[in-house]
Amino acid sequence: MKLSSSLFFLGFVLCLMSCQSPSGDTPSPLKSASKNSSPVIEPGEKSAYFGDLHVHTSWSFDAFIYNVRTNPDDAYSFGKGKPIDHFVLDKIQIDRPLDFMAVTDHSEYMGVMKQMLNVENPLYDIPLAEQIRSKERATSLRAFGIIGASLANNNPIEVLSEGGIRKSTWDEIIEAADRHNDPGTFTTFAGYEFTSSPGDSLGEVAFARNLHRNVIYKNTDKISDLPFSSLDSQNPEDLWDWMDKERQMGISVMAIPHNGNMSDGFMYQTTTFDGKPITKDYADQRMRNEPINEVVQIKGQSMSHPVLAPNDEFADFELFSYTFSTTVSPPSKPKGSYVRQAYQDGLQFEESLGSNPFKFGVIGSSDGHNSGAGFTEPSYFGKFGVLDGSPEKRIVSDPGTFLRAKYMSSGGLAGVWAESNSRDAIFEALERKETFATSGNRMKLRFYGGFDLSTNTFDTDDWLSKVDGQSVPMGGDLEPAKGAPSFAVWAVKDPEGANLDRIQIIKAWVDKGGQAQEKIINVAWSGDRKLAADGSLATLKSTVDVKNARYTNTVGDVELNAVWTDHDYDPSLHTMYYMRVLEIETPRWSTYDANKLGLDVPSDLPEKIVERAWSSPIWIDAK
Repeated sequence: MKLSSSLFFLGFVLCLMSCQSPSGDTPSPLKSASKNSSPVIEPGEKSAYFGDLHVHTSWSFDAFIYNVRTNPDDAYSFGKGKPIDHFVLDKIQIDRPLDFMAVTDHSEYMGVMKQMLNVENPLYDIPLAEQIRSKERATSLRAFGIIGASLANNNPIEVLSEGGIRKSTWDEIIEAADRHNDPGTFTTFAGYEFTSSPGDSLGEVAFARNLHRNVIYKNTDKISDLPFSSLDSQNPEDLWDWMDKERQMGISVMAIPHNGNMSDGFMYQTTTFDGKPITKDYADQRMRNEPINEVVQIKGQSMSHPVLAPNDEFADFELFSYTFSTTVSPPSKPKGSYVRQAYQDGLQFEESLGSNPFKFGVIGSSDGHNSGAGFTEPSYFGKFGVLDGSPEKRIVSDPGTFLRAKYMSSGGLAGVWAESNSRDAIFEALERKETFATSGNRMKLRFYGGFDLSTNTFDTDDWLSKVDGQSVPMGGDLEPAKGAPSFAVWAVKDPEGANLDRIQIIKAWVDKGGQAQEKIINVAWSGDRKLAADGSLATLKSTVDVKNARYTNTVGDVELNAVWTDHDYDPSLHTMYYMRVLEIETPRWSTYDANKLGLDVPSDLPEKIVERAWSSPIWIDAK
């Protein structure tokens, strides 16, 4: 997979210039809080913290193109709830502060744009800088095109790649993270994005695949001298080799892949980067370096696709199945691009290799390029400054524009269960995969698996202390046993969001013929609905008023919980389970925008959204 297509290079430059049926088990009776009461405070020594580990500032090449000028200090201020500047809007501000955050500007030419604007910087005098500063937009965009082509061609511009320039910017990134780190209140991590984008062409259409990773460091006392970028290698396996060497020097670091949905089948392919068979060493190395994947963000979700999960009525959610291109590019192939299939493939590798290359947990984040993101539907302000920073640009735009802004999502959030809001505790929660992803809301969810869980688990207020001693949490491995495993599921709504509709468990396993199978089980739900004979559940009545962009919490519940036992479990088969929580319907960001403009919602955009959250899985190896 080499970037050999001149069409791709041209496309990149033009881009810059254009700007199931369940098992039949009956879940235990629900113990739900009243529909409109305040959520109960969950017991236990760990707390849920919400953060964003994917944020870009003007120090990223692509953000700078679209007139973003804020810096890492601004981004961290935004995460702490303070207003910051925006090129189109007067100010942007999050409705609630985050608990943790990482600025992850692209490692390729990190910060060089802002250095070209500084008259005291040596880069100010190079010819390329003069073009970038030109008041003629066409001239400045041609300069950006030169830089973009160098990225696509893996041909570094020497003067912009000099070690001293890269070092000074990286040091400033680290210093900004340390400056804003406030243990117990707001935790920051030093990081960057490794931006591998292998290119290809189909006829005269040039496009690139997304194999991007965010590289996150646990602490800054031991940290890499310089980032490893896609200009060093587009192969993620080379990144892992480099990370292994860094780890041998005492540096704690992980990579977090994102947007498999845009990878054209390459993010979760069942071969190596070069098309060779996956080995146990490959599987072990991938999981050593990538214990977590980002599965929902502004560029859509990569958990499920209707083509891969035709029996899942909720699989068609915020799909953004495009590759990178300025034209109507080939859509990203579903196979190899979505997490649920990767989980199933991983079980097959576990059987054949004794190791699973896709045994990762999940988080959400934003990928905001404005030094922040709105996260919630009514707070959405776009991804790229001048490109989509107003309602008009977001929903009345040509769907063929770069990255098709009108089809993007409001952004996700990372949820972790950690002992404290600190670098050590949160990073260790990521390592053990005690994490969950949300589509932007702040619902909390717990998922435990064990072989001795009682159906009366939730009858007492100290249920968590009992569960903790006889089960494993999300992200864990459950030792196989002869009996049937039980799973305790619990979720509480975002106190400022919508009520909950249902909790589901998604089960995957490898059958005796070696084929991957899956099943979706409704295990807890609001109201007095009853399961149908096939295990399906009637849809709640929608309370969304599309014209006025409103909804009410007159349906759904504040809290849901249940214990479900899998009596179909076969200890001789590799099996995994994860939890999905669905809210009631609410207006999508595009509906809020249409309301502001006095327009109907464009026919090619959804009017409503079912916000959700996913837990990391629990795995059970074959006995």
